Amino acid sequence: MSEKLLVLIIDVDNDIGMATKTKTPIAGEENVRRLAFSFAMERPEDSDVNVVFAGLQLYYKLKEEGRDVEIAVIGGDARDYVRASLMINDQVKHLKEKLGVGEAIIVTDSPVDEVMLPVVQSHLKIAGVKRVIVEQWRGVEVTYTLIARYIKKALTEPRFSRTFLGVPGAILLLVGLLKLTGYLDYAVAMAGILMGGVMVVRGFGLEDKLYEYWGSSPIMFIASLLATVLLIAGVGLIANSIREHGLSLYGLGDGISAAAPLLGLAAFSVLVGKSVIKLLSRDIKVWHDIVGMVLAIVFAVSFSRLGEALLSLPEGASSQLLKSVLIESGFVQLMLAGIGLSAVLTLIARALEGRVGGSSSEAAEQKS
Repeated sequence: MSEKLLVLIIDVDNDIGMATKTKTPIAGEENVRRLAFSFAMERPEDSDVNVVFAGLQLYYKLKEEGRDVEIAVIGGDARDYVRASLMINDQVKHLKEKLGVGEAIIVTDSPVDEVMLPVVQSHLKIAGVKRVIVEQWRGVEVTYTLIARYIKKALTEPRFSRTFLGVPGAILLLVGLLKLTGYLDYAVAMAGILMGGVMVVRGFGLEDKLYEYWGSSPIMFIASLLATVLLIAGVGLIANSIREHGLSLYGLGDGISAAAPLLGLAAFSVLVGKSVIKLLSRDIKVWHDIVGMVLAIVFAVSFSRLGEALLSLPEGASSQLLKSVLIESGFVQLMLAGIGLSAVLTLIARALEGRVGGSSSEAAEQKS
């Protein structure tokens, strides 16, 4: 013997109850039919009208087939999803006890209403689901539901919020800073670089590798990031100078003099990061990085002098004039001094390493 069947019309946002000023649940064919006409008079354009009449049609069909069937309408709450779930749970429980039903066919037109299926299933077996498709509204409701879900994900889930909030936020911050500093003309280019960088990172799956790099050495991550920014800025200055002045002595001089400090600082920042890590681990080889820092400073100053010297040269200058200006600028002398200084520091560092290594070996032998 089959269980008594319930045709259950679910209205999660309780449009029917609010429009007709009726408290749900509404049970019984006569009551539901009266409710359907009352609701249709109040809101003829509402898609829930079709749902109620579709439920009645299904009820009459099952009745004609000789099934023991009941019909009811239940409603939730438009403002609070949790409250709606609790209300529907209580109403289904009440209907089960009052009508003695064991199975239910759910009648709905919205994915939002179908979310309540597990709540109904906790009390009644789900014999089937009748989806009422109203062409002029189905697409709108589905689209609205999807958009609402995507917006919620974009705002609350970190993996989405980094892209949907972080990138636009960074662009707006960048535009504001450029406006304050008087460089608003570069806003489009900088925004393009930022968005392009994000696309490259996400497109090539570099995000996880960057997180691993950050986890293994935050100091080197920050130093490398700073160096990358400075390197891009330096190369950009050279390219911009050549674009404005052409591949001339003046163009090269302007680009080199402007970019040299940035490129030197890029190398310096990486070496500082490496030296800090070695100092923390008490590694004597920190001297190698100190030598590198000295060289970075010397090279930055040397090339800055070279750029300034090239700026002072007239177009079509002879090779003899070029040589004399290079020597007078101090470029050659600084380069030679830097190489010599690095050689001396390297010898000192190796001597210190040998002494420390020898002391460690003697201490180990004495302990043994």
